[in-house]
Amino acid sequence: MNSDKCGHSRSESRVNPGRLKRSIASWIRHQPTLSGFMIFACAILMIIKSGHLDDYRSVQIVDETLDTKQSAEETEKVAALSELVKKTQSYDVNSTKVALVLPKTRSDDLRWLRDYLQTQTDNTPFIYTMDQKPERELLVAHSSRGREASAYLSFVVDLYEELPEYSIFLHANPEQWHNDLFGPQTSSVLKSLRREAVDAMGYLNLRCTNNPGCPTHINPNSPTQADIDKNDARANFPSIYKGIFGEEAQVPEHIGGICCAQFAVSRARIWQRPRSDYIRMLNWIDKKSVPLVDDYGVGWVFETLWHIVFGMEGIHCPLYEQCRCDNYGWCGPLPSGKTLTAIAAPQKNQLKYRYG
Repeated sequence: MNSDKCGHSRSESRVNPGRLKRSIASWIRHQPTLSGFMIFACAILMIIKSGHLDDYRSVQIVDETLDTKQSAEETEKVAALSELVKKTQSYDVNSTKVALVLPKTRSDDLRWLRDYLQTQTDNTPFIYTMDQKPERELLVAHSSRGREASAYLSFVVDLYEELPEYSIFLHANPEQWHNDLFGPQTSSVLKSLRREAVDAMGYLNLRCTNNPGCPTHINPNSPTQADIDKNDARANFPSIYKGIFGEEAQVPEHIGGICCAQFAVSRARIWQRPRSDYIRMLNWIDKKSVPLVDDYGVGWVFETLWHIVFGMEGIHCPLYEQCRCDNYGWCGPLPSGKTLTAIAAPQKNQLKYRYG
């Protein structure tokens, strides 16, 4: 055990006044030649060190308090996720109107979703774990590639025969920059979404701002030389497009759609493609995409194509004000004084519910 010049043991974690006095007295008895100044200096140093140790103990107490708070927060996150899992396991197509499909990593906090579902009793969550080591009890996508794309398509393939009327595909965190009308919180967006608009259009992006993505995002048949030199996905887009939609698919001259990967789709619209189409897309993600794009690139490709996957034209760029009115009932008056009319749901007998 090492000691400093003033006789203080470095391994000791505490100095009290009684011990301080005894230490000084001991030094005086055994060091008769020690000057009064040195005695005084050692005493002061020991007092200062004692104070520093008290400060250190205070920091330890603060750290322990923070650890306790963090521990409580983690416990609440786990409890919220467990509650959501139970809702998924009790899914009933007859009592569910809306499926909320979310890819999740371990760092994502889904307490917001638990709170949201307390008042939205006709919603059921479908949460897909996207970590290399899957979280227990969560759904597992059919491919580990493609970020949210594999989770979204896995849901369609898995639930194809038992889809609720509406499926909303979302990122897991409570706030997203994609949310452009009611602030960043996804729960605020969901509460305002008009189901009539989903019925009428079949597919709608939760975002209304056209940039990025519109009016044109990709020119599949006319890649730039820079794209070719970098072997960018744009340079291989005709091959990518046919791999996703089938060799017989006609590649559009131009593709444009609102960014990014948060959208709502009606059951009728999903059923306008056979289940085999979505299986082919998943197989492309898992295997055929490998020589063409990396994992991030797969997600980007589908961000540019979701509107086409779900039946919209190659260029799908609704006007911002009309999108806002149709999707959320925010219809004006506009600066011009004009008030827009929100799109109405079609009659149920006008909807095509099943492929073929």
